[in-house]
Amino acid sequence: MAPDRTQLQSMVKKESETFKEYTQRWRDLAAQVAPPMVEREMITMMVDTLPVFYYEKLVGYMPSSFADLVFAGERIRATGAKRKEGDTHVVTSTPA
Repeated sequence: MAPDRTQLQSMVKKESETFKEYTQRWRDLAAQVAPPMVEREMITMMVDTLPVFYYEKLVGYMPSSFADLVFAGERIRATGAKRKEGDTHVVTSTPA
């Protein structure tokens, strides 16, 4: 039996999965949905299934293709992985 849109909406990224692995698993299942999904529908639905870490960064960005979504997600993860807790991004001081 072919999966439906509800199954896609309920998918979650596993802790052990990379962003690319999750999107590939999601896309493989999406390809089996009937009637077929258009690219824009897949992108919107995929973004809605993402963990907050990705969702917050992608919510204002709507890629034009699924491949662009994967590329953006991998960049978000790479940027987030480089930062360590306690890193300082801006330092301000008040004159004494």
